[in-house]
Amino acid sequence: MTSRNQSVVRSDFADLAEAWTQAWNTHDMQATRRLFAPDADFVTVGGLWLRGVAEVLRHHEAIHRGHLRDSAWTTHGIRARFIREDLAVVHVEWSLTGERGTDDELRPPRSGVFTWIVDCARARPVVVAAHNTNHRSDVGPRLTQEDLR
Repeated sequence: MTSRNQSVVRSDFADLAEAWTQAWNTHDMQATRRLFAPDADFVTVGGLWLRGVAEVLRHHEAIHRGHLRDSAWTTHGIRARFIREDLAVVHVEWSLTGERGTDDELRPPRSGVFTWIVDCARARPVVVAAHNTNHRSDVGPRLTQEDLR
């Protein structure tokens, strides 16, 4: 791998995760537009397959007006692995608080794993595919402090 892929791009993955966290916690999902390729695919924790950044943004804006309006996202760690010199798989472990149920009552916190396929050949790395998954109650985080180095 080139030195760009080993240093600058690895920090870019952390920057992508931080930008997602910031946008989520300010409920400004338009700010995530720059994180995704225009034709990105995104599968939600509920299995809804969103196609294209416009659909991704519409969906997330709607849920942030609704049951996630008071939510707070915490990114606990990321792990990136290059599949090719210009393509990486990135796993992001996260937790969420402040979600509301259909009765508007607070739901218990939840956590999960966000998987991104990141195109590193563009002017700046962008997510071309994403899949978000909740942890089951009997599954915890996978990343260790060693993975986060």
